[in-house]
Amino acid sequence: MEHEDVTATSPERARRPGRRRDESRDEAILDATRELLVERGFENMTMDAVAERAGAGKATLYRRWPSKTHLTVDAITCRRYGDLTVDDIPDTGSLRGDLLSIRQVKHLRSDTEDLMAGLTAVIREDPQVAAAFQRQFVEARTQLMRDLLDRAERRGEIPPGRDLDMIATIAPAMISYQKVTTGKPLDPSYLERLVDTVLVPLATAEHPGSQDLADGAGALWTSADEQAGVPGR
Repeated sequence: MEHEDVTATSPERARRPGRRRDESRDEAILDATRELLVERGFENMTMDAVAERAGAGKATLYRRWPSKTHLTVDAITCRRYGDLTVDDIPDTGSLRGDLLSIRQVKHLRSDTEDLMAGLTAVIREDPQVAAAFQRQFVEARTQLMRDLLDRAERRGEIPPGRDLDMIATIAPAMISYQKVTTGKPLDPSYLERLVDTVLVPLATAEHPGSQDLADGAGALWTSADEQAGVPGR
């Protein structure tokens, strides 16, 4: 698969003097792109379908985004998923409660997870889209996890000396694996097991048992592999 240099011809760089650009039309096009990525996935989304959904002409799309890849990258990066902060997550008084509350944040649950599913195949094949996914989904979730761990530490739940940077990477990695590699939904039971058998013990137990943690993480990986038809590890 030949990959294009998206950054070299982004809409901002490609803009030419002339009639002033209608930013509201841009947003309508990007909204339509995200909707179709969720509904059809990258492979089945077409520029024609985006133009029809947005009520825009095909010439407008191609003038601003020369390919579907360019349009997809902009649709991901302009959504501002990273704007979600720890203040958006209710302070339940416990790390477990805070982590389970993340799923109750409506726009994180519906928009982010559904869009992740729509990008499954192209993330594996296109480095431009994969890089945008890394910035907007993985890094944003890792920062949110780190902030929630900091909040728990201030409450006195986390013993001194824990590597919170490392712990913060675990949930985004396993969630991405579940959604992108297996293409399966993040059902409540999976998330609860992730919190109860891996994240909370690793962060809060005085002497977390390495074998218990390994068993908990291994069970989650095995479950995801079985759903995806991946051979045993």
